[in-house]
Amino acid sequence: MNDTTLAALFALLTAAIGGPVSVIIRQGQAYGNATTGVLIGLIVSLPLLYGATALLWDPGWWDLDRFGWFVALGLVGPSLGRVFMYQSVHHLGVARAIPLIATLPLTTAVAAFGLLGERPGPYIWAGTLLVVAGCIGITMKDRAGADWDRRFLWYPILSVTGFTAGNILRKVGLNANPSVIFGVTVTYTSSVVFLLLVRRFMPPTHRPDLSWGKKWGFYGVCGLCNTVTFMSRFAATRFGDLTIVAPIFGTSALFALLASWIFLRDLERITWPVAAGAVMIMFGGALVAWRVL
Repeated sequence: MNDTTLAALFALLTAAIGGPVSVIIRQGQAYGNATTGVLIGLIVSLPLLYGATALLWDPGWWDLDRFGWFVALGLVGPSLGRVFMYQSVHHLGVARAIPLIATLPLTTAVAAFGLLGERPGPYIWAGTLLVVAGCIGITMKDRAGADWDRRFLWYPILSVTGFTAGNILRKVGLNANPSVIFGVTVTYTSSVVFLLLVRRFMPPTHRPDLSWGKKWGFYGVCGLCNTVTFMSRFAATRFGDLTIVAPIFGTSALFALLASWIFLRDLERITWPVAAGAVMIMFGGALVAWRVL
């Protein structure tokens, strides 16, 4: 199995896990705000990551050129990107938030083209544009759908900005140090430190609440699932170009909508524009997968 195939499989695994996890997140509004969810998820995952890093430790990892990229990634990916992703899910619902965040393939492809020198072929660009076209359909408001406010569209935009920057930093960091475990551990540590430092500057309603309660169990499970997704995303990025794996990541919208239809029928209604957009996203990802496999 070649590296490109491995990258595509890891990218598909990322989408398959990440989409349904967003449904779990949707249920977390009763337990705490988005920042609380992100921080608890990171903290719960860290002991396992520290143990794995210690077991696999390589002295060569302790080099600023090797781990500095992952420190920077922690400031924008799990912090900025994930916090606003949670906010998006809470305020827009799974059926709209996750497909909107699926515009990430286009922003990632443009950034990889300009900053990393990647040169995807016409099929890759076509698949990426299909994903974006599907996301445009998702934003169409339908009276029959669940209530939502267009002002909250800023949340997925900020999330995409953070994740795009994170994708570039992740690729550069893995080029310097291909260890997935080490990269995820440093990224998570950086994110926790950053969120703890800035929480006093957040509005009271957005500050993390780390008091003991049911939220630790709920968001802890979410965090562990997200860690598996994050590691799979690292592995996909390690083995393949961003312009190849990012569109496949975007198919998480299909998995999210399917899980939403099964588990959240009382909270979410998947309208025809939403469904049509999801199908376009699916075909865009399938086109990319067909081209590389």
